[in-house]
Amino acid sequence: MSRKDPLLVAVEGVDGAGKTTLIRGLETVLRPLRGTRPARVCVEIFRAIAEPDDTVLHQAVIPGPVRRLAHLIELSAQLRYRTGPDGRPDLLFDRWIQSSEVHCGPYGEQHRPWLEHMEDLLPRPDPLLWLRVPPALAYERMVARGDRRTRAFTPAALRAHLVEQADGYEKIMAQADNVVELDGTQSRERLLDQAASAIEAVAARAGGAAGAHGAATAPNVLQGPWDVPHGP
Repeated sequence: MSRKDPLLVAVEGVDGAGKTTLIRGLETVLRPLRGTRPARVCVEIFRAIAEPDDTVLHQAVIPGPVRRLAHLIELSAQLRYRTGPDGRPDLLFDRWIQSSEVHCGPYGEQHRPWLEHMEDLLPRPDPLLWLRVPPALAYERMVARGDRRTRAFTPAALRAHLVEQADGYEKIMAQADNVVELDGTQSRERLLDQAASAIEAVAARAGGAAGAHGAATAPNVLQGPWDVPHGP
């Protein structure tokens, strides 16, 4: 793959869909392209504050609007400052703003218009990989790996939670840009090949645009208010 503009890739899907496994594979694929996964500091802070043991989830303690605001700030900051010696790296996000909406709900009414405007200013991942799996399969995977949420929820409550998540993603992803749907029930190898092919297609398209017009115009190019020079 040959191109100079960075890729912004995000992986979405319900808990237990296989996002982390796919991202680890993509990090290997993207390594020659400076692939990197930004930190999720807010989640670590919330866990330290609100999770005394693995039977309590911070989502049950920290209000949804607060978590969604924190994630928005974290996304904006990392897109603005995450640079390397060769310029901006390729970014591979575990979840994007769609997950914030599904997991956190709406912003508080007082600042909702402005915060939604801030979301609109974010670049759009291209591709936005959507791992689709049946809630029942997601539940089985979480039980098999001993996911901590299996200790925080009763089996019936966790199944209902995953069904609710899946319904939320169906609605929200239908409105998202650059979505590539992936069948999360297939083997890891086939899933990785499918995801890597989607990324290669975007890279090739961006490279073609750069060759034809002198500059890539793909929607995932990291340009936005963070590119405006800032004072000290």
